[in-house]
Amino acid sequence: MFDDLETKNFDSVAVKTTAANNPCPRCRATGKYTYRNGKTFPCGKCRSTGYLKSTPAQRSKSRVYSANAKAKKVTDNLALFAELQPAAYQWLTTARGDFPASLLGGVKKYGSLTEGQLQAVFKCIARDEDRAAQVEKTSSQTQIDMTDLLERFALAQDAGIKRPKVNTGDLLFSLAPATGRNANHVYVKGPKDSWDDRPYLGKITPQGRFYPSKVCDQAAQQRVAEIGSDVVSAAKAHGAQHNNCCFCSRDLTTNESVSNGYGPVCADRYGLPWDVRPEFLEAKAALKKVNEAAA
Repeated sequence: MFDDLETKNFDSVAVKTTAANNPCPRCRATGKYTYRNGKTFPCGKCRSTGYLKSTPAQRSKSRVYSANAKAKKVTDNLALFAELQPAAYQWLTTARGDFPASLLGGVKKYGSLTEGQLQAVFKCIARDEDRAAQVEKTSSQTQIDMTDLLERFALAQDAGIKRPKVNTGDLLFSLAPATGRNANHVYVKGPKDSWDDRPYLGKITPQGRFYPSKVCDQAAQQRVAEIGSDVVSAAKAHGAQHNNCCFCSRDLTTNESVSNGYGPVCADRYGLPWDVRPEFLEAKAALKKVNEAAA
């Protein structure tokens, strides 16, 4: 009897959330927002009331839910487009530049492209295929033997040289950086011009295929083939003509170095033969006799 008159434990009673408990963080419960230019406008976040109907925890939970829903929508849109247009999806996700990036953003947002956009993508795909075919055709015409050069560079790397090179004056062969997109390729450059720069003539793949540039003519390609297939002969010819090593550019000072056309250190690093030719010794002895007689 009279149980309804008993004293309640008001601490255990849930308090209903009201707008008065959640002041707007944007206008600080004033209902107005002042911009940096000093002008004051009604607060759009709370609709000029100064308070919000949701708590900070509820708003945070809502933001997480919205972010997850947006991410799921992007994933679903990409999956749907990849299923309907696999070729276009492959090109959009691999091509570089602002154009494919903007189109891919549209796919993420809408799940599709317009007819005009699809046609533009297919034109780009056809253009890239034509370019690849042209490069393949050009490379097939320049099948040259680069085995010897690549083997010498591999030996030099094993000996601790990070970027080996061969400089014959008219051509410079240098290994590409190991971290770039052309890692393990060999760059080929021509002779120095009046500005002391070397024109880029092409690159050699790790498989030995030479891709010439537009400025690499048939004579230059033939010269690349000669050096690439017989580095030893090219090194000896360069040393005899310029009296310096084509691998390290140092002067040749000893009989052995002059006779071989390169020094003993480079011979060891690049796996080159090391011997003194009898013709060289005979010629040197004859020159010595002539000088003694003249003295």
